Amino acid sequence: MNWFHSVCIALASAAIASAAIAYAAPVTADNPEASKLSEGLLQARLDDLQAQQKDVPGFAIAVIKDGNAFSAATGIAAPDGTPMTARTPFRLASVTKTFVAAAILRLYEQGKLDLDTPIGDLVSEEHLRLLRADGYNVQAITVRHLLMHSGGLNDHFGTAEMREMVFANPDRVWTRTQQLRLMTEMTERVGLPGERFVYSDTGYLLLGEIIEKQTGTSLTDAVRALNRFDKLGIGDLRWEGEQPQSVLPDQAHQWLNGFDTFAIHGSVDAFGGGGLIGDVVATATYFDALFGGSVFSKASTLRLMQVAPSQPAGSPYRIGLFEETVGDQKIYMHGGFWGVIALHVPAFDLTVVGVALDQSGEPEIRQFAFDLIAVSE
Repeated sequence: MNWFHSVCIALASAAIASAAIAYAAPVTADNPEASKLSEGLLQARLDDLQAQQKDVPGFAIAVIKDGNAFSAATGIAAPDGTPMTARTPFRLASVTKTFVAAAILRLYEQGKLDLDTPIGDLVSEEHLRLLRADGYNVQAITVRHLLMHSGGLNDHFGTAEMREMVFANPDRVWTRTQQLRLMTEMTERVGLPGERFVYSDTGYLLLGEIIEKQTGTSLTDAVRALNRFDKLGIGDLRWEGEQPQSVLPDQAHQWLNGFDTFAIHGSVDAFGGGGLIGDVVATATYFDALFGGSVFSKASTLRLMQVAPSQPAGSPYRIGLFEETVGDQKIYMHGGFWGVIALHVPAFDLTVVGVALDQSGEPEIRQFAFDLIAVSE
């Protein structure tokens, strides 16, 4: 298992669209009883899914279609039996990358950051020394490369060493520098800048630092402001360690094949590759707003995010998003290791965000999300 980012690599495979998932009465256009999106339909099908997947404590899903919002949840969010709801917050994990990429693009459209600036001009000297000592040419790696996982960087989350350290000492408080050092000490370069796509949480860790340096504020405040959280009414999306702005259900526990990961300190994934905590409704609201043109000031910025000029040939990744085809529809999506899926289908004005509270249930909630595309035609 390639640990935290294995789900994202799986989502990058074209085979995901044809995955066969067995649960009662799947939501498809061929099922006359499931031909129209509704909250009742979502709840019934999610209940069926929960009955089939008894090892997954709970599920939640939110859908926005043509501005109409629906959501449903099943199961429990904690070992004490607390019910899972559509407003129960959870760790978004790598879905955070979409927010971080959008924050970088907001700085770009404001004229505050050039995507082709070398990271050697933007990252702390301490971190540059670590990269140079490992053979990285920091003047050849650009912001654009980091956004598209094409900088030649390896991945600290992909190392057995980090996996062992996390599970041996789950309450350890990590720093950005410690994680970057782990990558440089335990891994080798994976290519030249711009040469090929290799998913790297370390690249987004560096983007988080760049955002902080360019804005002079914390990553928390910068991502919130640049993504217009307050304007969009999603102020309850928050960073690890940040208090919610209003009264919400307690954060859900998220399991890894039966192991409760709640005790793992949030700093393990809190520097840009992950870090956000939210619920399916708020996250769907954001993705719907992003593709609806309410995050960026210019339509050309959203187009840039989707087209991503200069990505390596054959790469499934754009800027903070995977591009895939499900059926005959182009979708933009991101997954998070803890069983999270977020996608948007431009042709249908459809956004779906789902979570399975055990990572083993990720294929099922992903397939459910894909099934909803057929219903939306």
